[in-house]
Amino acid sequence: MEAAHNKKNRSSRGRKLPDGRHHGGGDRDRYYAFFDAEYTCFMDSDRGFDRRHSSEVISVGLVIADRHLNVAATFYTPVRPKYNPRLTGYCKSLTGLKQKEIDEAPDYDTAFHKMSELFKDYPVKEIFVWGNDHRTLEEDARRNHHVVPKRTRRFISQVTDLTKRLTVRAFGVPITVSLADMKYICDMDHVTAHNAFEDAMDLYHVTRCCVQETFNKEKADILFAYIHDRNTYHQFRRFKYPDKRIDVISDKQLKKISREYIEVLKSIYGREGQKQAPELLALCDDIRSLAAMGSEDCPKLPE
Repeated sequence: MEAAHNKKNRSSRGRKLPDGRHHGGGDRDRYYAFFDAEYTCFMDSDRGFDRRHSSEVISVGLVIADRHLNVAATFYTPVRPKYNPRLTGYCKSLTGLKQKEIDEAPDYDTAFHKMSELFKDYPVKEIFVWGNDHRTLEEDARRNHHVVPKRTRRFISQVTDLTKRLTVRAFGVPITVSLADMKYICDMDHVTAHNAFEDAMDLYHVTRCCVQETFNKEKADILFAYIHDRNTYHQFRRFKYPDKRIDVISDKQLKKISREYIEVLKSIYGREGQKQAPELLALCDDIRSLAAMGSEDCPKLPE
């Protein structure tokens, strides 16, 4: 069901850790935890899903590292939801979880108790996540659990978003970027697993890479430029979803004319041998949306 793994610590030279401070010999027993969770999810077409109790935890993954960022212990378990124990097809597809795993999984209190037991051997002061997991965990506890054990409340209170710290290290300024994009500059697969343990391990590897400054500097520059272009693109988008409610939008001739107009715009305002301006790409996708066509021009990272 759940899996825990321990490793002996290897001695190595001290280095600056994720909080930006340098820890000497007095912090030999200091540990850091990297955490991820997956939650129940649904599509609008899903029937029988209790929307009043959405976003219940369905799996948790934890990686504990010592002050030198060597892995000391790991933990993973699926978690059986209380209100929506039957996973939707979308949720199973997204997370890779099987219904049998959820049926046989421990409940919320048991899973968090077992995970927190590791902290007896590894005194963790902060539990790092990427993004807003702290708020999601708090909302889950408030909405779906009438009584939350003190140990679980303490665990949630220790959860800290690591985004700002690591992006400052990599780019010099805090920016909003996905963990998948951070994996890109660390020469890892540019995908998000949506598996609690794999994502927790990815966060650990990205952190180690940024702290040790072994990330790909050229890719970091590419990513920084991409983030700027992507943000500009979304700033200029006005019609973000195809509207198929108007009969004329389904007309094939309108779509044909729209495609031709987009190509003319690109040929006039695009510069040969250079990437298209994000403002122009936003306009082209707005035209597609008005013609009930899918977006194609949102800025993309190179392969």
